[in-house]
Amino acid sequence: MALGSSLTDGDGTTTDSNRRWPDVLAERLQKSSDGKMKFGVLNEGIIGNRLLHDSPKGADNPFGAALGEAGLARFERDVLAQAGVKFVIVGLGINDIAFPAFPFTPPSEKVTAEEIISGYRQLIARAHKKGIRLIGTTNPPFENSTFTEPAVTFYTPEREAARRRVNDWILSSGEFDGVVDLDAVLRDPSRPTQLLPSYDSGDHLHPNDAGSRAEGDAIPLSLFAGHY
Repeated sequence: MALGSSLTDGDGTTTDSNRRWPDVLAERLQKSSDGKMKFGVLNEGIIGNRLLHDSPKGADNPFGAALGEAGLARFERDVLAQAGVKFVIVGLGINDIAFPAFPFTPPSEKVTAEEIISGYRQLIARAHKKGIRLIGTTNPPFENSTFTEPAVTFYTPEREAARRRVNDWILSSGEFDGVVDLDAVLRDPSRPTQLLPSYDSGDHLHPNDAGSRAEGDAIPLSLFAGHY
C-alpha cells in the first residue's frame, strides 16, 4: 500500500496514463515475478493530505474536505482495515512541512519536525501490532514551489530546515522497516533544495512522468523478499 499525498496520487504526471510511482512499482513487481505476483499495489494518495491534521473546515479553505483526514486519523480505515496488507510505503510529511499556507490551512496548524517524527512513530507502532511492515520515504525538495489560484508560496528557510531534520531522522533512526531516499532520487545535485529540472512537472513540487518513473525504479524489490 502507498499511503501519501498528491506526490503519491500522481499530480504532475500525465492524466489517465498510470505513470505514478505506485504504478511503476506494480509493473516492476509483476515483471519480476513472471506475471505471478501474489499481491498488488493499492494507491491511497490524497492531494494536500497531511500526517497530523485533517483538511481544514474553515470557510476560507477553497478545497473543503478534499485534502482528507490526517494520515494518523485515516490509518485505521485506509490501511489496517484493508484485507491482506503486508507493507505500507509512507509518503506523508511534506505538506505538514510546507503548510500552513493561507487559505489552505490556518497558522495554528504549524508543526515541528519533532511532531512529524512522533506521528511516524505512531504509524510504525500501529502497523507493527498488525504485523504490517512500514517503509519510510524521505520528503522531496520544494524550493520555489507555488500554487497559482489562489497564489501561495510554500518554501521558507525554516521549513527547509524542518524537512532536513525529518529526512535525517528517517534515514538514520532505523525505526522504519525499510527506507527509500526519494529526496536523493529527485533533487538537483547542484541545488539540493530544488527538484531536478528534468523531473519537475513545472510547479517545483510534483515530479513529472520521468520523475515518478525514477521514484518507482528506486524502490528495492528486496524490501518485499519472500512475499511475491
